Amino acid sequence: MILFLLTDAVPPFLLICLLIMCYLAGYELWKEDLQFLWKAWWVLFVFLLNILGFAIFWIWLLIRRTRARAA
Repeated sequence: MILFLLTDAVPPFLLICLLIMCYLAGYELWKEDLQFLWKAWWVLFVFLLNILGFAIFWIWLLIRRTRARAA
């Protein structure tokens, strides 16, 4: 989203990719036992930072699930 604001253009393909990334983040968070505010924060984080936010989200999710299995 920040890239779209800086360039003042939103190519339809990239907008669809952004919406798909937000949907996938929400879908994965649906399974997690978190408060709604945390889920909304992560989806907005992915929405604002696009691919970087999506990568950070998956790293966080991997660490969280690994720690849950170890406990």
